[in-house]
This record gives sequence, C-alpha cells and structure tokens, in this order.
Amino acid sequence: MDRVSRSSGILCAEVDGEMVALNVEKGVCYGLDAIGSRIWGMIEHPTPLRDICDALTARYRVDSPTCMADVVALISELRDEGLVVLSSSVAPPPSPPPSAGA
Repeated sequence: MDRVSRSSGILCAEVDGEMVALNVEKGVCYGLDAIGSRIWGMIEHPTPLRDICDALTARYRVDSPTCMADVVALISELRDEGLVVLSSSVAPPPSPPPSAGA
C-alpha cells in the first residue's frame, strides 16, 4: 500500500466543516472528521502515504509511527467502502526473456 487516491464516481461535500463522501454505486455514505477531511483533500490525485503522514506530523502533535498506523487504518476502512483505491509506485519486475528453443 504505497499510494492512495479517491475512487472515481464518488460524490463528496463539506457539511459543517467535515467531509461527507458518498459511493453512489454501493449506496454508502461516509463522514470524515477534520483530520479525515484533510486527508481526503490530499488524495484527490494519487498521493504516497508517506507524504500524507509527513503533512499530518508537521501540522499535528503526533509521532510518525502512530500517524502511519492511523492513516493506514482510515485508508483501509475507506477502501473497504469503495471510496479510495490503492496503488504501488513500484514497477513490476520485467518479464524474463523467452527461453531459446521454446
């Protein structure tokens, strides 16, 4: 789990300073508190988890391991609800060349 971004087709709106995201396909509505809303704003485009944690630890009094654990937990919940997608920034290894004589 390296990069995270919003799933396509998700509707969102700010309500009383917090973000509400709606997966129309699943009929799931998810409310995000102030920090969750900040994360939601950062993942409009694929964003490394490390960048999210760096921004949060710079803004809030939280150590890096705690921040990463909390961000991963939130992202996992959002993924389970179909609100975000995860991707890796690591390219897959190249395919081996075809063997001679095959």
